[in-house]
Amino acid sequence: MNDRETPGTSGHLDPTARLLILQLLHQGVKQGHIATMLGVSDATMSRMLPKGLAAAIRAERKGTS
Repeated sequence: MNDRETPGTSGHLDPTARLLILQLLHQGVKQGHIATMLGVSDATMSRMLPKGLAAAIRAERKGTS
């Protein structure tokens, strides 16, 4: 498998896709909505990101709002 396969088949993302997902999270898009857009489950979406990253981004947003 290569890095550019769809997330549902390998659970991996290419670096550009990972950055775009992080940007969406930072803008306040919910992780579940991103998972739906990618066509993967919430659990798969969680495995694609480092543990605790989405929560850290949410906490940061709350502190700067």
